[in-house]
Amino acid sequence: MADYFDTYKRRLEASRPPFEKMVDEDIQKCEAFLVGDKNEEEGKALHLELITKYPSYITNFGESLYNYNKDYGFVSQEYFGGDALISNLTVIKSKLIAFKSFGYKNGNSKSRGGNINIENTLTATQTQTIAITFEEVKRQIEEMSALSDSETQETLDKIDELKVIVEAKESPKTKWQKVKPILAWIADKSVDVGIALLPLILKIGA
Repeated sequence: MADYFDTYKRRLEASRPPFEKMVDEDIQKCEAFLVGDKNEEEGKALHLELITKYPSYITNFGESLYNYNKDYGFVSQEYFGGDALISNLTVIKSKLIAFKSFGYKNGNSKSRGGNINIENTLTATQTQTIAITFEEVKRQIEEMSALSDSETQETLDKIDELKVIVEAKESPKTKWQKVKPILAWIADKSVDVGIALLPLILKIGA
């Protein structure tokens, strides 16, 4: 029976569209870097690969990333420091997780048939999730059976920290600076925790 399920899983994986596999693999690459020894050269190579790959598929991909200019795109890679690199890969990982959660669709993405997909699924869903409250996310965290009591409390505390940042009367740029430690913390947590907290992080740009 175990062999049957293993065979089924392999066939299911083999039947998945290459684009979806690519996104999943890139999420794993980000996770591996963020929990590893954070070799800067390897991180820069991964960062360069991702920022040249996904702007065509994810609307406003560069927003909230260091070294990104709305008019000129990503600039000055050679002056890209370690902290900014970690922050960017953490944010990119969250963007890819959201992209995956919304069915690998976005207004700028190309369908597998080569036509432009005009459904702005990611942006629309992000707009909807802005309305989610901190208390609702806390309830989601409290219901996650995979988290221990200490992990649950730690996550709830981070949500409180995030709420203070989001509600502060400061510019989005300042808020993104302050949220960096929380993004780094999320990078070491499960995908479920990241997905739960993502709508709250998106409030910074609301």
